[in-house]
Amino acid sequence: MKKIALILAAALMGLAISCKKENQNDNGKTPSGGENTPIELNADVTAPEMNTDTQNTEVVNLTWNATTNMGTGARVNYSLLLDTKGGNLETAYEIPLGTAVTSYAFTAGALNTIIKEEFDVENGASIELDVVVYATIASEEVADVVSNRVTLTLTAFEPKASVLYMIGSATSAGWDLASAVEMSPIEGEDGGFTWSGELMGGELKFLTTKDGWVPSYNKGKDDEHLYYRDHLWDDPTTGERVDDEALPHVDTPDDKFIIAEQGNYKIVLNIDKLTITITKTGGPKYFSMYIFGSALSDSPVAMYRSGYAFFKGVVSNDGYFHFTADVNNNKDFYYAAGDGEDLSDHSVNQTSYTEWRLPVGYYKISLYAKEGKEAAYIVPFEPFSEMYLIGSACDAGWDIANALPMTAAGSGKFTWTGKLKEGELKFTCDKSTDWYGAWFMADEAGKTPTGEEETIIFLDKSRAETATMGIKELDQKWNISAAGTYEITLDQVKETIIIKKK
Repeated sequence: MKKIALILAAALMGLAISCKKENQNDNGKTPSGGENTPIELNADVTAPEMNTDTQNTEVVNLTWNATTNMGTGARVNYSLLLDTKGGNLETAYEIPLGTAVTSYAFTAGALNTIIKEEFDVENGASIELDVVVYATIASEEVADVVSNRVTLTLTAFEPKASVLYMIGSATSAGWDLASAVEMSPIEGEDGGFTWSGELMGGELKFLTTKDGWVPSYNKGKDDEHLYYRDHLWDDPTTGERVDDEALPHVDTPDDKFIIAEQGNYKIVLNIDKLTITITKTGGPKYFSMYIFGSALSDSPVAMYRSGYAFFKGVVSNDGYFHFTADVNNNKDFYYAAGDGEDLSDHSVNQTSYTEWRLPVGYYKISLYAKEGKEAAYIVPFEPFSEMYLIGSACDAGWDIANALPMTAAGSGKFTWTGKLKEGELKFTCDKSTDWYGAWFMADEAGKTPTGEEETIIFLDKSRAETATMGIKELDQKWNISAAGTYEITLDQVKETIIIKKK
């Protein structure tokens, strides 16, 4: 609680009083003998209705008369002090109000927050709070003034959620509470939330906080209704709530919504009406793609996807290849539209069965799979002779001119050993000052290194096809979660990296 510097023990009497200052007489009057105007506090309700229906409604209105500065010209500041009934106000919760204020209204939600966070009142429990108005007068000649006490009887409740999160194996967060995906409130609709984006095949439910598994909104009687789960366990015999896991208990219903297949979806729900719709929308036709053929010794090679774009670096041993959306090469293909020899021809065909011929060498291969705009980009790759660290995790920060150089280790590899801080990290191949050069970055945003060999993705933002495929702004950094000395090995041919803390 916010502490008041002056001990107001005299206020225990519940009377409108003045608090003596250094230059005042013992009787609390000013040296000239004047007495200040007492403050009379009134409340229109002393036992307000507090629940989810009133949480955004003003349920208590406090009014009082102004006191004076007694002609001194000093500023008069008003505050409300809230303390347990009969408390001495020394550690009261204070709400500063400023000058010339003679009323204040509380919503049920505001009072609920105060009694739960400041007075540790649990849901369903009640507390009696004394409220006073405290007028601070910025003059040593004029006494501060404390009003009479008004006692409010307040009951804590579980408020209606103002934020909502998605969690589950169907979401990008998986079952990681800290990464739960926030939904957007629907303007003008109480209890309404919506979200649009990509979901995987898997389970889905909704949370009101990232701090725990309840309260949650789960699947109700069918796929169009929600079930509100406010606690985890019940007594197996009585069915009453259990909060101590050490006691006999059974789980409360925890049914999830099932997303049958990966795709783009729109979710609209209302936690007041307990209704939900999950609609599959447009978007990418394919969510995986592989490079398949004799050109690659380790065929098939999985490609990295961002939206409609797929890309991957490969080493060719002179052979042929095509694209397939199926890891077993059984369906959904992309072939060359022409004779397959001209790598500068970007057109594709799904039924020509003409493979591209890929001579010996290194290549960066991309496929844009947006329907009606499909294209393949097959670009010979010359490994860079330099590589640099950049980001808040290293001493260079985001000053690209001072990016930290790595040491060439042959065959397209680079190494670096040094101290890193907590922060972000990625790798620039050319220190392009407009930030649209060649980069190696994490294969997912905010990825924390494991210390083992992991995939890294290459993106040359200076090439025209990068903009055409809509991935020019892709910017995925590594997250260094612990400061220390690190060893880094980056292989730009294999597109792998090891970031290991020593």
